[in-house]
Amino acid sequence: MRYLFLSYLCLSLFPCAAWADFNKERIKSLGLEVVDITTVNGELPTCDFAEGPDGTMGISAINRTKVGCRVVITMLNDTLYDSGEYEKGVSGAVININGNTSGIYYNKPYKIKLQKKADLLTRGDSCYDDKEWRLLKDAYRMTTMVGLRVNELIGMPWTPRYKPCNVFLNGDYQGCYLLIESTKRNRDCRLNVNKKTGYIIERDPYWWTEEHYFTTTYFASRKSYRWTWKYPDQDDVTQEQEDYIREYIEKAEKSIDEGSYEQYIDVVSFAKWLLAHDILGTWDSGGSNLYVMKYDNTENSLLQMCNLWDFDSAFKMKQNEFSRYHTGSIDFYFPKMLDNTNKAFLDAYKQLWNEKKDTIYNDLVTFLNSYPDSDEGKALQLSIIEHDKRWERTDDTLSKNANDILAWLGEHWTFLEKEISHDTKIDHITFSQLQNNQPLFNIAGQKVNAQGQLQPGIYISKGKKYVVK
Repeated sequence: MRYLFLSYLCLSLFPCAAWADFNKERIKSLGLEVVDITTVNGELPTCDFAEGPDGTMGISAINRTKVGCRVVITMLNDTLYDSGEYEKGVSGAVININGNTSGIYYNKPYKIKLQKKADLLTRGDSCYDDKEWRLLKDAYRMTTMVGLRVNELIGMPWTPRYKPCNVFLNGDYQGCYLLIESTKRNRDCRLNVNKKTGYIIERDPYWWTEEHYFTTTYFASRKSYRWTWKYPDQDDVTQEQEDYIREYIEKAEKSIDEGSYEQYIDVVSFAKWLLAHDILGTWDSGGSNLYVMKYDNTENSLLQMCNLWDFDSAFKMKQNEFSRYHTGSIDFYFPKMLDNTNKAFLDAYKQLWNEKKDTIYNDLVTFLNSYPDSDEGKALQLSIIEHDKRWERTDDTLSKNANDILAWLGEHWTFLEKEISHDTKIDHITFSQLQNNQPLFNIAGQKVNAQGQLQPGIYISKGKKYVVK
């Protein structure tokens, strides 16, 4: 492992203006919420950066320090939240630098872990309380907002909520951020998996920064990816749990090759996840933040895609190209599932496009046209001006950013419509025509018993789609 030793404290490597130029009261008056973080004894979180072992990709933050802090959130003259002073297990929070390559440049992304659960988005309902939150440095452009909107419109199991805000760290203005829910298990308001027997794991190119990871056949011959843990926490995982999920994924990988993947994979969730990235034109298929989950360790629970995360490379493909997740055969299973003797995944993908395309496009057009002129959009634009002063950079206005995305989407939609929207052959069949021993799955990928009475609807068997009348 090659260490670059770029410390957070080495600010001379990056442009920045004197913090004294940014009066807190003036920043508050811009109209966004202000997240004010004060660390114990003024200590700053630090990290180093390193290149991974040969055969891996990217640069990642390592040796991250965690610092106790107090978090106060205000809106104009009102205090919306106050964590109190840091006392381990009682009050306050700890903060550390988050992300990988995103942590090298300019302002840093942060992870906040509260000592007592709370809703930092202050929605007035305790069901949203959680300890883990993120500050993403993505507010100066609309890419993440649009990505999360697509995530919700396509129907992923959960969409992280966020607010744009201005951030101060020990009185030093850090710029505008998105304060956002982190991807984790929370039955009430985030990803719902069984507390005792559920799993959330990540296909992770930065596996070499973690203490615990495992591999499966598909990734074993290369070092680019391994599986790392989101739930249970890597420090709590038992060997029995690791063996179970590894063996399950091995079976799923084999089933993709054999064309029988519906018995292991939630086909519709996989199709939603890929279609969302194809809509967004995601370039970076090698990046991290590809999460899968399994509700529990029973046969009724299938491998399911989680929410989308990390939209840094959205809208980076040419308008007449699919995302690299669609075509990158070494990165994940999608190319094999698209080009498969079993057409269930391809059919679900096409059906989703035909069902969702108009709703998604119309919603995005409305959002992109209206957000820059909304009260929040105007306050964010004023904050972007201060952000640019702080880091001596020049970003597009929200209006220009929105117009650029709209222009890209308009041409890209024509491409998607041409490539995806064509009739999928569906065979019509009666219940009596199904063979008694014929494997049968519903459109959600769940195995059904053809011996009993079938409800009218669409079913899939041996790569073909049937309608039971």
